[in-house]
Amino acid sequence: MYKLGLIGNPLSHSFSKKYFDIKFKNEKLSNFTYELYELEDLKKINELIEREKLVGINVTQPYKHKIIKYLNDLDDVSMRTQSVNTVFINPKTKKKIGFNTDAIGFEKLLLQYDIKNKTSLILGSGGVSKTISYVLENHNIKHKIVSRNPTNNMISYIEAESLMRNCNLIINTTPLGQYPKIHLFPNIPYNFLSSKHICIDLIYNPEKSIFLKKAHSQKAQIINGKKMLIEQAKKSWEIWGEMIKKYNV
Repeated sequence: MYKLGLIGNPLSHSFSKKYFDIKFKNEKLSNFTYELYELEDLKKINELIEREKLVGINVTQPYKHKIIKYLNDLDDVSMRTQSVNTVFINPKTKKKIGFNTDAIGFEKLLLQYDIKNKTSLILGSGGVSKTISYVLENHNIKHKIVSRNPTNNMISYIEAESLMRNCNLIINTTPLGQYPKIHLFPNIPYNFLSSKHICIDLIYNPEKSIFLKKAHSQKAQIINGKKMLIEQAKKSWEIWGEMIKKYNV
């Protein structure tokens, strides 16, 4: 039996278990299970892996960066973004390898649009923001990360206001508006948005966050993070399969 799961806190909004349960059922994969493990303290991760005999985990907020110090190796994207959302655990050696499949997921979401001559604001400076920045850099999209506590090359929300009209790709990476706190939203001047803007919210529950509703009311194109989630899950599954085969476990 190969046991997989998701770690994070909170997990009440999670789509992953339903996705993999349906996948296993449809593909008649009776030797795989997928569970949710809500961790209040990441220090318990090794204990969890050992107790549950896990061979693979997905990682969500707030642990995508913090998980790195518990891993033995990283793939190139994880190394560059310092963000991990997929881990393979070799049951023979106990070594843990981190991967970033969020980048592939976001890229497939992004490429639904004409991204030529776009400039972007990334709202939020958490772990996933660096992944979004990595993808935008790969597609030569100039961008700024907007943070409540800006460091390095980040800017504040007040500084972002003057760039809103000319930055035609706005990406929310914050958890503001995510279930169950669906009444929250990033504090930006939505009246600066127009039909020339594309607004992406990585939140997928609810389907249309207040951020997206406000953007839509200004005629902006909108999309949520559901496709990104599905595509990163597909890549996670592919990686686990490759690793199981590679290490013959």
